[in-house]
Amino acid sequence: MNNQNIEVWGFKTFRPFRIYWALEEFNLQYRSYKIGSRTGETQTAEYLNLNPKGKIPFFRHNNVHINESVAAMNYVVNNFDRPADFYIPLSAKDKAKIDEWSYFCAMELDSLGVYILRRHQPVQKHGLSNLYGEAPNAVKTSIEHVDRMLKACERDVPNENWLLGGSPSCADIMFMSCLQVIKLFNLEIKSDKIQSYYKRAVQRKQYISAMIKTYGHPNLEEYTIENQSK
Repeated sequence: MNNQNIEVWGFKTFRPFRIYWALEEFNLQYRSYKIGSRTGETQTAEYLNLNPKGKIPFFRHNNVHINESVAAMNYVVNNFDRPADFYIPLSAKDKAKIDEWSYFCAMELDSLGVYILRRHQPVQKHGLSNLYGEAPNAVKTSIEHVDRMLKACERDVPNENWLLGGSPSCADIMFMSCLQVIKLFNLEIKSDKIQSYYKRAVQRKQYISAMIKTYGHPNLEEYTIENQSK
C-alpha cells in the first residue's frame, strides 16, 4: 500500500507511542503533529472536526481516520509491507495470542491500572489529581491490580527474545507501552523476567526512535514532570 500521507496527532503520552513504534518498525514516512492533552489543542474546531472525541492520538492515512491507538497500530502492521524483523502471525492460534496480549495490556494494565494512577495521583508523582481529584483508595487498588496482573503474565514472558519469538510484534508494542509508564510511576516490577525483558526491549533502535518521537527523550528517566502536558 502507498505509504504517502500518513499523519499522527499526539505526543508526550504512551498511547501515541504505540503508533509511532509501529511506524518506525515498518520504516514508513509520516508527519507528526505534536499536540498534547489538556492544552486546548485537542479542543479546537479544526481538530474536533477530525476527531470528535477530542483526544489523542489520531491517525490518518489518506481517507482512513482512526482515533484509537490499538486500531491504528493494527492498521499499520496489516496494510504495509512487512519488514524482515517484525512478527505478524499467520495461524489462528498466534493471531489470538497477539490479541490476548493487546486486550490484556489495553484493559488490565492501561485502563484499570496506569491510567487511573495518571488521573488521581498528585502532580509530584506524574498524576493529574489537580484536575480529576485525589482518590487514594483508587490509587491503592490500581497499584495492587498492576502488581497482580504482572504476576499473572510473568509465566508467558520469555527469558530471552520477544514475547512471541525472535522478532517484536504488536504484543510487544502494547506491553512495553504499559511497562514504560509503570516505570515512570516508580511502581515496583518484582519479576526478574519482566525486568530483563524491559532492558532488552529498550535497546531496540526502532523503540528508541519512537520514544524520541513521543517524548523527546530515548528513555523516561529523562522525561521529567516539567516535560509533561498538564
